[in-house]
Amino acid sequence: MIARTLSVLALALSICVACGGQDASSGLDEPMRVQSGQFISGELPGTLPDTSGPDDLRVTSITYSNRVVLPGQAGKKISGRASNRASAVGLRLADLGSGYWVVPIGPSDPQFPGEFTWEADIDFALAASAFPGFHDLRVVAIDPSGAAGEQNEISMCLASIEPDNLNSCDPNTPPPDVVISLFWDAAVDLDLRAVLPGGISVDPKHPLSDPTADGGTQSPDVAFITRDSLAGCVDDGRRQEDLVWQKRPTGAVDLYVQLANACGRPSTNFTYVIFEAEGDVPNRHLVEHLRVSGRIVNPLSDNESNVPPLYVASYSF
Repeated sequence: MIARTLSVLALALSICVACGGQDASSGLDEPMRVQSGQFISGELPGTLPDTSGPDDLRVTSITYSNRVVLPGQAGKKISGRASNRASAVGLRLADLGSGYWVVPIGPSDPQFPGEFTWEADIDFALAASAFPGFHDLRVVAIDPSGAAGEQNEISMCLASIEPDNLNSCDPNTPPPDVVISLFWDAAVDLDLRAVLPGGISVDPKHPLSDPTADGGTQSPDVAFITRDSLAGCVDDGRRQEDLVWQKRPTGAVDLYVQLANACGRPSTNFTYVIFEAEGDVPNRHLVEHLRVSGRIVNPLSDNESNVPPLYVASYSF
């Protein structure tokens, strides 16, 4: 097994030399990153799926627990087996990214003589959710010389960054009727604040339009805020908060931005986007109806919580 591990490391190095080398940051901007994997620029080697390839150089199985990839999901495990000639496997999304990842073959599988195990822990970038829906994840066996066999593939679904009830992965599941999203671009604790029809105010500290509701999901009439992003200046990687109605409200909503904590930053740009569901299942999807952008500046006060919320827009349903 040591010899097989050394051979895959030599393989990765030889490929890097052939393609001009990889710098230390290589792969950091990819839609998926394989923990402890070697990133190689370019197309995945080997022949396309369902073409002929050598029987002793192929990925014989791919195992996974769920096809759905949540926005920014880390540590999603994909594993399987490969034939005995393989020293490594390469992985990439077929239609996203600029290269592929190489991981070494693991120990032999006693239940399948002549086959070796492999596994990859994959971190999916939040930006990948800008391309929601199904994408093929391709895996190929590679031998010590760098030759690759026939690619195998599974279909993975990148869930939308918008809370759409996973409608992007299952069109038979209807999305919420309304989603209002607040995005911002700096590590600042902003809060989505809205005054709803009837005068009820919601924000991440008071996330339910009905404070007596249990979790905000037992009634489609209850609006709820999905998260308190960057609370306490702890960066969650999202910089996004969403207000969701499963059932379309009636009346006007006033939108504000609250600077909860500047986190030492002088300012941030923000954008409000309002989505409404259109069409009939299975062709019902969230459609953007309004986009409003602005900038909020830290007034350098000792207590940002005393800063009044900034009015942004009003929208009527």
